[in-house]
Amino acid sequence: MAAESRSDKARSSMPPVNKILVVDDDDQITKLLDLFLISKGYQCETASSGKSALEKAESDVFDIVITDIKMPGMDGIALTEELIKKHPDVTVMIMTAFTSEYSEEDAIRTGASDFIRKPFTLAEFSARLQRMIRDRNRMYDLQDLAFFDALTGLPNRKMFLDRTTQALEHAKRFPHMFALLFLDVDNFKMINDSFGHNAGDLLLQEIAARLSDGLRKSETVARISGDEFIVTATINKADDAAVIAARILDSLSPPFNLQGHTCWVSCSIGISVYPADGDNVDILLKKADSAMYQVKEAGGNNYGFYKGR
Repeated sequence: MAAESRSDKARSSMPPVNKILVVDDDDQITKLLDLFLISKGYQCETASSGKSALEKAESDVFDIVITDIKMPGMDGIALTEELIKKHPDVTVMIMTAFTSEYSEEDAIRTGASDFIRKPFTLAEFSARLQRMIRDRNRMYDLQDLAFFDALTGLPNRKMFLDRTTQALEHAKRFPHMFALLFLDVDNFKMINDSFGHNAGDLLLQEIAARLSDGLRKSETVARISGDEFIVTATINKADDAAVIAARILDSLSPPFNLQGHTCWVSCSIGISVYPADGDNVDILLKKADSAMYQVKEAGGNNYGFYKGR
């Protein structure tokens, strides 16, 4: 989750189309499309059968597969079904000259994104390819909106819940400890009231950047609402969570420059630990939230473990 922020170094949930696989038992078609795609800046591989295409897809990552529908052995319909089952992120275009034997509906039902009839011109092929890429990018944009916070680029609450649930399942299968740190910015309303909401938004973006920059490999960060952030981490002992919390407080201690205004910010951090404090994300979140409020009531700018530990 940490590496999936859209801000700066991690805005990468929409992968560019880099590599295309062309599958056809007609050498003239594969050579023509190979030369054309390379001339447009794409990396291209070719295969002469469905079987060889699957073998290539096992050893390499292809963003788009363009396949003939009628080939010896495995046809394009079976190939598309198998590709999408094994590599759900792949986008497929099916080519065919046999319109009486196969229909566009056959291709689309398998999960193909487009269908082009032979013979076709390179201009028509290029137009369909570009449309398919635009549709692919829109799909990733929608996924971006669903799982990432629009303001900070961090994973949002939905992604946090999903990924943390997965992390806890992993911790149960391969027993190890897991910490959840609930961060709330101290006196955030006062900053909004003093400098305006634009400055408040800028502050949240800067806090997100500092949190992301300070993450270790086993740690992730998300913004779950307003001025609340979550950091999760795989740990060996509870004291490891305290070290992470102290590092976060230290990272936020230098002043922030908000549209010409200098301000100092602190946060309150509540910590819950799996398995001592619970074995599911809802319980751990509630207990970390409770611990955070105890820290805030004691003056903030500190961290504390859930008292029930």
